[in-house]
Amino acid sequence: MRKIVSILALVLSAAFVFGQDISLSKAPAKLGVDLLDAIRMRAAARTFVAKEVPVADLSTILWAADGLKGTPDAVSSASKAGGTYPVSGDVNYINLYLLNAKGVFRYVPESNLLKQISNKDARASVTPENIATAAFMLLYTCDTTKLPPFVKNNPAMGSELAVATASYSSQNAALAAGTLKLDSIVMFNIQAPAVATIAKLPKEETPLFIMQVGYTQ
Repeated sequence: MRKIVSILALVLSAAFVFGQDISLSKAPAKLGVDLLDAIRMRAAARTFVAKEVPVADLSTILWAADGLKGTPDAVSSASKAGGTYPVSGDVNYINLYLLNAKGVFRYVPESNLLKQISNKDARASVTPENIATAAFMLLYTCDTTKLPPFVKNNPAMGSELAVATASYSSQNAALAAGTLKLDSIVMFNIQAPAVATIAKLPKEETPLFIMQVGYTQ
């Protein structure tokens, strides 16, 4: 019996270490902050105070960045549903990943879940400008197979479109973070080959930029 208990303990321990997907909470209907106040609260920072973000606040930031607003119907139309930022074309080609001290995760908006890819803190390998005290890092990538047809034969235009589209998302994230007393900074200085390995990106998925987010007080 003691042997069985020991085996079960080991299995549970392994699941805890290697299988830590994070179920996110539903974003609140309101944050009680006026849009212009949110713009004033948004700030860029390069130094942070080491402090973990509550799951509820992390959920709000991720929903603002890349969440789903709802299902379109005959009355509201798709313009009031879909994602939290506009994309050119019928399919969203931007993917969002979160990296923190607990590992590397892919944000899955359809299930409101952070799917764990790795349990290692890989942020220092992503950029030489990693800020260790940041609460987390957001990584933006583009699935080039989903880009609209008009850029299929123009890689430069496709890259510009992807960065511009992902920038809408990062602005949403920065505004939401600001209202929750967090600051952020966007950086393009990333090690693309290392990023592809860390996030286990397929060859059709291109890293774009990162955003580091954290508390300053």
